[in-house]
Amino acid sequence: MEFRVLGAVAVTTREGGPIALGPAKRRSVLAMLLLRPGTAVAVDRLTRALWDGQPPRHARTVLQGHISALRALLTAHDASAHGVALITQGQAYVLRVPGPLLDSHRFDELCRLARTRREPAQAVPLFREALALWRGPALDGTVCSPVMDAAAHALDDLRLAAVKELAALHGQLGDHEAAVAVLRGEAAAHPLREHLIAALMGALCRTGRPKEALDWFHRTRGLLVERSGARPGQVLTEAHTAALQESGTTARRKDRMTALRHSCGTGTGPVPVTRTRAARPPEPVAVPESLPPRPRGFVGRENELMTLDAATAGSPAPS
Repeated sequence: MEFRVLGAVAVTTREGGPIALGPAKRRSVLAMLLLRPGTAVAVDRLTRALWDGQPPRHARTVLQGHISALRALLTAHDASAHGVALITQGQAYVLRVPGPLLDSHRFDELCRLARTRREPAQAVPLFREALALWRGPALDGTVCSPVMDAAAHALDDLRLAAVKELAALHGQLGDHEAAVAVLRGEAAAHPLREHLIAALMGALCRTGRPKEALDWFHRTRGLLVERSGARPGQVLTEAHTAALQESGTTARRKDRMTALRHSCGTGTGPVPVTRTRAARPPEPVAVPESLPPRPRGFVGRENELMTLDAATAGSPAPS
């Protein structure tokens, strides 16, 4: 047997599948009891959950009828064999359900285990398993009232916190694309959750898409002004400033790469790598000779040579 509040409120059995619970008010009574398993839930609180505003005079009778119908359903499916019991305690009701049979309890336990893991790679699968328990909006199929809406909102906040933690773990592992994938759908479903949008903007910047991050900011700011007249808060404003800085850095980086490509050629291919060659010794420079080459010798003119030799030796020249 399994009790579900993370999506449509339901009770399922392994043998027969989902149990027909009946009208929305009966589902709402069950949901209120499942939100506080093992704890007494006052009749007054259940009444406020079922009727928005002034309840009818016969509200107590209607509530008792839903409690009786739920008891009959649990008895028909042998819930006591699973440790489940719906009891009256003064002006309150208590639904005892073992933790493993309740999807919200398993979700809390998996998230708690994930947060105790030191390594991101160990925590990621636990968060994914926890988030896989969700089958739609919390407390789906119940009545619309401030009490029920607040309870559903609180559950959804827990889910979004787990989503952001999972995205942060992907970022620690360097898988920023996975972080974007986790956050994008949730941001689209909750366009006014500024913390969620800011987390998505950061992930987009880390994947080199600051322009897309800025688009998300402008979209969220427009919705805030349109629906509530509010301005973006500090978290979203800081994400906007970071995206602007990253956008400027990216633009300057592209400009430098473009200039480098143009300096190396007009093509758009990869920038060629310039290798430094080893220096070579200078080649010898040829120096031109200023004088004519020395004569190798004379042929003939023996008398003239003898006269010159005698003159230089101080002897009379031969006649």
